[in-house]
Amino acid sequence: MRSFQRALGLLAASAPLALAVACSDPELKSDLVTAGPPEVVEVNVLSEGAIFSYFNGSLVAGEAATYCRPGTDYKVNQLYCPLARDSSLKPIPGMREIAPVADAEPYAAALGMEDVTSQGELPNWHVRFIFDELLDGSVEDVIDVGDGVMYGTISETQPVTISCNDTDLSYDGFYDPAGNHLSYPPGPALVAQVSEFIATGSSCEASIKDGAVTDQDGNAVPSDQLGPYEFSIAPLAVYSTDPADTSTGVTVDSTVTIEMNAPIDLATVAAAITFETEAGDPVAFTVQNALADPTDPEAGTVPNLVELVPNADLDAGTTYVVTIDSGIADVAGGALTLADPMPVTFETAP
Repeated sequence: MRSFQRALGLLAASAPLALAVACSDPELKSDLVTAGPPEVVEVNVLSEGAIFSYFNGSLVAGEAATYCRPGTDYKVNQLYCPLARDSSLKPIPGMREIAPVADAEPYAAALGMEDVTSQGELPNWHVRFIFDELLDGSVEDVIDVGDGVMYGTISETQPVTISCNDTDLSYDGFYDPAGNHLSYPPGPALVAQVSEFIATGSSCEASIKDGAVTDQDGNAVPSDQLGPYEFSIAPLAVYSTDPADTSTGVTVDSTVTIEMNAPIDLATVAAAITFETEAGDPVAFTVQNALADPTDPEAGTVPNLVELVPNADLDAGTTYVVTIDSGIADVAGGALTLADPMPVTFETAP
């Protein structure tokens, strides 16, 4: 569904601007190709590490290229696909050294993304297949929901295959004809959005189905460009804690919230965490998911926010240490693996 692109806040205005300039002068290098088959010049994945902008008050991950086509004949976006450089740091024409993305965002809700697919689900991540020319629009179905609102969906045409750990995934998505190698995000593109949660650390790949994607002249994507294009879901990680490490003035009735990058299996938490005073006295606690809205218990809980609730108020003027260790798991079995335990120290108010 096209609205997901706008939800990402990826400078949507830049694509129409670039196209307008390109169409006014056919010699500009931003031109799209009109002859030959549609070439796959780049494949992007929603990336946890590519922080790009703010959306609804939260940091939003941008995209990173998991594949960039080499060669001087191709116009490839230089933001995502910079040219490799020689020992003197001079760019090497046509050579792009891009490793497969290893940190695809496992759970977009953790970054505040709220838009939905045509099935009414939140996409956790997406793959953007970027071409050097416009595609045949029949690759998607356009749905008219009335009041002048229309959206595109590839839930029925299913032109690509997305798989993780050798299992094919269901997806929705859309065809975005906007953009070129100068725009952000680049285009034209097919965007496949995956809504089901996949275990952190999973190995994934994306492919185009043979004959399923053609340009406006009926030429199909070349067989040697169908993929698979490889990437991996980011490993399970701690985003933040509240209180943060070295906090002071914490109220004695506080809980400790641990923000993770995926929905957590609460049964795995207690064994991987110690909660004690600086002197080593243990603090008894229970584990739960934090409320989405503390003022409204009916609003539900947030699956990636783990809350440690002390069984009694903490002591005033006391230093506490919460230590997070390996062993916490997400709901699909991905496990937190830390090189060293992660201590979070805070002090309650006098």
